[in-house]
This record gives sequence, structure tokens and C-alpha cells, in this order.
Amino acid sequence: MSTLAPPVHLSACSPAKINLFLHVTGRRADGYHLLQSVFCPITLSDKIELTLQPSPDDQLHIERLGDLVHIPKLTDLTVRACEKFFELANIQQAQRVCIQVRKNIPEQAGLGGGSSNAATVLRMLNQHYGNLLSPIQMDDIALALGADVPFFLQDKSAFVEGIGEIITPIAGASGHLIVYKPPLSCPTPKIFSDPQLTRNSSDVKIAVFDSASRVNSGLMGFIRSNTQNALQTVVSSNFPEWEQQFEAFSSSVAKFNPQLIRMSGSGSAMFAVFASPSQSSNAVAAVAEAPDLQAGKWFECEIVA
Repeated sequence: MSTLAPPVHLSACSPAKINLFLHVTGRRADGYHLLQSVFCPITLSDKIELTLQPSPDDQLHIERLGDLVHIPKLTDLTVRACEKFFELANIQQAQRVCIQVRKNIPEQAGLGGGSSNAATVLRMLNQHYGNLLSPIQMDDIALALGADVPFFLQDKSAFVEGIGEIITPIAGASGHLIVYKPPLSCPTPKIFSDPQLTRNSSDVKIAVFDSASRVNSGLMGFIRSNTQNALQTVVSSNFPEWEQQFEAFSSSVAKFNPQLIRMSGSGSAMFAVFASPSQSSNAVAAVAEAPDLQAGKWFECEIVA
């Protein structure tokens, strides 16, 4: 009588990201928006644990533990990533997979937590099985899961274009952060469908980021002066309570000379970037003491170099 192999346990960190800017440059016929952005991975992260064991009935079985079990299994990106990997990898022995996600990244925040979790599961599985899927296959799976997922297959700050599939690593992105998540969410579909959304933002060329990182103002100075998050105006207009939170956050951190204060992605999280850890720590203390910000959550972290 054969016995099953012992389980294999894998673990990895799944980082959040911030958008230093976000321009909407157009809209495709299929409804997808064309974007330009600089994505930066940050040290705020979730932890993903996978347990793999051969399945006794030659069927793929996926179980979940941890902080994502409230999400329907059909829409859980980690489950979909796992299913797609095994569909394409042609592994002879079916598996029983347990996915456990320990969340630190707030949900519905514009920090890419769900996309990062999905990409991390893909990376873990592909590495464990000896990179059975090519980079092109991995990119195709990632893009089918969501526009932010391809970025998280790599680990560098990048200039992101198209619908998220054109990724060019950039140098010069660094800084100490406070990320603040107010006690509200901003539904992404509502924001992208709003008639106020500017869909013809100025086109930014990748070459300017290379030159910007070498001049006195640096990359952050260039981004502060020449870009915006095009979604932030829409969020402010639709959610007055978010605008109040942003004003309170900005007032709390402004005295510590931030290089940039913005909303990330489609919100509702906001962030401030500082040149030194002492500035960031002082800003965290100020936010922690601000009466209007007590209902939210704040995180002190860094851009991953």
C-alpha cells in the first residue's frame, strides 16, 4: 500500500506598493484604462504560507486558512493563481494545496495587497517546481488575474504603462514612509467610471525618470512638480470624508518636510515620503496624536531599494 509523501511547507513575504503618481492616458475599446505610473514596492507586507502534498484522488484541492477566508473562493486571487499555475504547469501528480495569508496590508486601500498575494503565490509555486513556466507564461497569468499583478512578479520600482503589462525598472526611488489608511473604502469601479476622471493625462516618457534621478531635485522632486494621481480629484469629490482625512493627514505631516504627499492607486490609503527615518518617525508620532486620524491605521515603512 503506497503512502503519500510528507507535506512541503513554503513561506514568503508579499509586499505592498505605492503609486508615486498615476496618469490615465486613454481607454481601450474593451473598456480597460491605459495608465502610466511609478510603482514602488514597500516594506509593509503580508506573509504567505503554502503547504503542498500529493492528492490521493488525482484532483487539485485548494484549502484556505488565515485572513482571506471571508473572500469568496471564486474571487480569491490566490486561489485563481494557484489553479492557473497547475493548469499550465502539467505536473503529473495532483496536489492538495493549503494557502494561508497573514494580512498586514489593509484591504481596499490602493496598496496592491490582493495583487501582491496572487503574484507571490505564482512565484512560490513556480520556484518550487523548478520554474516550469516561462516568464512570458507567468506574465500572461498575472495580467489575466489583474492589472497590478504583473508588477509584483518582480521586486523593483518600475515605470508601469499600458493596462499594467509594460514594466520598466527605474532607479532612484527611495525614501522613508508613513502610510495611512482611513476608516473608509473607495470602490475602484465607481472611481474609474466617474465622468470627472481625466482620461487624457499628459504622456510621460521613461527617459525623464532616468534624468530626473540625477538632478538636484531628484526623482521625488520631479514627480512632485510634474505629475499627479489623476484619481485623487475624483475620490475627493465623491468622498468628502476622505478629503477631510487627507487634509488632516497632510497637515499633520507637513511640518516634517515631506518630499511627496499623495493618495496611492485608487485609494483610500495615502502616504508621505521623507528623506530620513527621523522625519518619518516624527510624522508617525504626529499622525498618532492627531484627533481626526484616530479611527484609521498607520504604518511606518520604506521603499524597497
